[in-house]
Amino acid sequence: MYEKLSEGVAGDDGLLDLLMRTPSDQRRPSLLFAAVNHLLAAHPRAALADYYPVHGGRRPVDDQLVQVFGAFCAEHAGELGRLLRTGSTQTNEIRRCVALRLGLGHVSRRWPGPVALAEVGASAGLNLLFDRYRYRLGGWENGGQRAAGRGTAPAGPSPVLISCQLRGGAGADQVPGATPEITARLGIDQRPVLLGDPAERAWLAAFIWPEDVAGLATLRAAMDFALASGPAPVVPGDAVTDTARLLAGLPGDEPVAVFTATLLSYLGADERTAFLAQLDEVARRRPLAWIFAEAPGLVAPAGLGLPALQGPLGRRNSFSAVGVSLRAPVQRDDALLALADPYLRGLAPARHQSDDFEWLQAT
Repeated sequence: MYEKLSEGVAGDDGLLDLLMRTPSDQRRPSLLFAAVNHLLAAHPRAALADYYPVHGGRRPVDDQLVQVFGAFCAEHAGELGRLLRTGSTQTNEIRRCVALRLGLGHVSRRWPGPVALAEVGASAGLNLLFDRYRYRLGGWENGGQRAAGRGTAPAGPSPVLISCQLRGGAGADQVPGATPEITARLGIDQRPVLLGDPAERAWLAAFIWPEDVAGLATLRAAMDFALASGPAPVVPGDAVTDTARLLAGLPGDEPVAVFTATLLSYLGADERTAFLAQLDEVARRRPLAWIFAEAPGLVAPAGLGLPALQGPLGRRNSFSAVGVSLRAPVQRDDALLALADPYLRGLAPARHQSDDFEWLQAT
């Protein structure tokens, strides 16, 4: 649906003007679509809602979609303009916990023992609770337990189930890896989502795509779970300037695992370099593992020891490269673990250490 709408908006000066009247850093297609989706939740009888399965719609994409979309935008132009000027791009894709678990399994094999966990670009911090969810990977499922925390949520099977398809014939029971003990959790985000605010929860839900009914259900379950059992702390901070300072506040001297997912796509080239310098600054004081699910073309210039990204794979941004960079004063060890779609609906684990995933394009 968004593919069809993107083609339509690109050829409509009136719709493009909605974005062009906003500050330059707000001119994102995802923000326009989320703002419309957010308004549709308050106008469920609008003709446009008929196209949105997340709002109960069943009308298939047709030649009238762009026209209906444009009419809705015109009718709600004032409110839409306000959202585009003031709203921030926020996604907290819970499926990306699969990449985090895969990365932490690698860290556990290289550095056995507990770790502190941080996520930069954490949004509401839901991924920081990764070890309290259940996972279904291919035919494998684990029975994640709901950890006791503050609030009234009882112990028992987690209400949050994350599903991910595996490609390439990997053994599903080997993919997640061991989960290390987490000694501390910290999220960093420019504008953290306050889960206690119903308006902010609704705004986060608006970034779920129209057809992803299951994804919306998973997000809502994770938000409810975090509220009941105690959310992970997320503090305001800029990835480029504040990461090292905020990570320095984590207690202990055990390794710190820093997770990012699509963060690099929001940074310019110089900002990406500055962010990696922040990680190196931390690594001079304590071991650091950067676990990433990022576009290969944005990871390739980062100077990692990953030969696979020096070929055609390193020029592609339609996938997410899932990997780990271990950084310590006397150690540097980089590994590309898998290739996935950006929303981790599917994951293809690497077949060997230097896998360039050419086989995946042929399947």
